[in-house]
Amino acid sequence: MKTTVKRIRSRAVSTGIERICSHYIEWRLDGTGLRLWDVDIEHIQNSLIENYVAGELCTLSSDGKEVRGWWSIQY
Repeated sequence: MKTTVKRIRSRAVSTGIERICSHYIEWRLDGTGLRLWDVDIEHIQNSLIENYVAGELCTLSSDGKEVRGWWSIQY
């Protein structure tokens, strides 16, 4: 019997916690050295107002490349 092990690629991610609308929001973006911009915080704030507890992020890095990620309320 032969066993195959799939390797999972480790991805470089940036993570953090922000306080938005009285919630601690945990976020992650695909890439290193990234941060949330004001427009990202506004997007999360609007989502919280609409009763979302998690969502996708799509932002730009400082060199103008599109970056994807996620946010969620930290419980």
